[in-house]
Amino acid sequence: MSNTPAAGLTAPDDAVALPTELDARRELAREFQIERLLGQSPILYLARDAEDRLLAVKVVPRARFERPAEEVLKPVTAATRLDHPHIARVHSSGATDSFLWYATQYVEGRTLASLLRTVGSMELAVCLRIFEQVASALDYAHRLGIFHGALTAECIVVDSNEWVLVGDFGTAELLQSAESGDVTPAADQRALALLVHQCLTGGDRSGGLPLHVSQALRRAMSTRTADRFPSVLDFVVALDDRGGGGVRVTPDVVRLEARPPTWRPLVIPDADQDPVAATRRIGGRVLAAVALLGVFAVVAAWITWSSAPTAPPSRAAPGAPATPPSPPPASPAPAPLGPVPAASPMKPSARPKSVAGPIVPAAPRPAPAPAPRRPTARISTPARAPAAVRATPPPSPAPTAVVPGQHTEPGLLSINAIPWGSVYVDGRPVGNTPQLDLPVPPGQHRLRVERQGYRPYERMIDVAPGQRLRITDITLTER
Repeated sequence: MSNTPAAGLTAPDDAVALPTELDARRELAREFQIERLLGQSPILYLARDAEDRLLAVKVVPRARFERPAEEVLKPVTAATRLDHPHIARVHSSGATDSFLWYATQYVEGRTLASLLRTVGSMELAVCLRIFEQVASALDYAHRLGIFHGALTAECIVVDSNEWVLVGDFGTAELLQSAESGDVTPAADQRALALLVHQCLTGGDRSGGLPLHVSQALRRAMSTRTADRFPSVLDFVVALDDRGGGGVRVTPDVVRLEARPPTWRPLVIPDADQDPVAATRRIGGRVLAAVALLGVFAVVAAWITWSSAPTAPPSRAAPGAPATPPSPPPASPAPAPLGPVPAASPMKPSARPKSVAGPIVPAAPRPAPAPAPRRPTARISTPARAPAAVRATPPPSPAPTAVVPGQHTEPGLLSINAIPWGSVYVDGRPVGNTPQLDLPVPPGQHRLRVERQGYRPYERMIDVAPGQRLRITDITLTER
């Protein structure tokens, strides 16, 4: 048998062989410890990095791109800022001699595409549980100015508890999943609507849908900006006919973490970049300052009020005995002084000046009497001193109890629920889930998440000063 290549099968001399999966494994060995191959198109590995984190690493040949690797990977680098409970976090990206790669959080579960291949289609309630979480992730990213552009059923992973994570943010160009200039919020809304339709009908265009669902899908896939929903959250809420009597989730209500600098934070961006969160904190500080000033004003007024009566009684007391002795007889003066000497060991004089005034007129009468009358005059005031003494204890505890609390750093509370619900802290509504880095005063608080048609979730939480507390595993069950 001849070993000569058959005619027409000989490779041209200038042909360049594309790198293989083995080449990718070899070139990535510097960055990762490859554990196993998860997929071929694109190449997907389960690997561990230098920090021993279990990651999913996607690899694409460099030969596909004419632009420099840094420009192609720029959106992926921007996506590393995303920190949200329903986003598979992008940890790193880079390039080798033959490949571009990026590494994300590895999620145990099945892709939505795999689920659809198994079940064909889903009920509306199941779709809502999935796409409420997907919309939460997309809306969060949109607020940071990051758009997906490559949303497909393959990049949505659902675990055994129906917890959903969305991956591949910022990879539209890298995966060549979107046309140039089509990485926008409108494109993400259309892609989400297509996925909802696919889940509800199994891809069968003739499948019947409820009227409100058909209308919502038509709006979301419209090419006219005025017809589309303001956000992906509004689209998903419109799919739910149990939405609570017309309650709508608006971008001003559903917040998670950081927001873009142009406007203003489940989970979850950096709250330090969140203008609304900052406004809440400033508002809280202003209220705290006003409350502190109010307390000080009340304390000062109370001290002034309680101390003011002390002067009149001291004058009135000496004056009372002085009115009867206004005639020359000095007999009334000795009468009140008789019981007073028994009180002389109590205290030395409390207010010598206020008492000395009224008692001086009686002193000139007998020459030897002035000496005893001066001590007795000083002693007469302690009998009325308790009125002034009672005023002094209350002011001292008031500042100590209020002032430290006013400057205590609040805790930051992040909340998410499946499906979304309205959040109440100590009975006060704070918006719908997800919520991120919500400023909460230190101490115990009652947390409640409720939604019409579902059993409410309620628990007591204890927030320490400066603590970042996340409760993102709430599951609301139908009644």
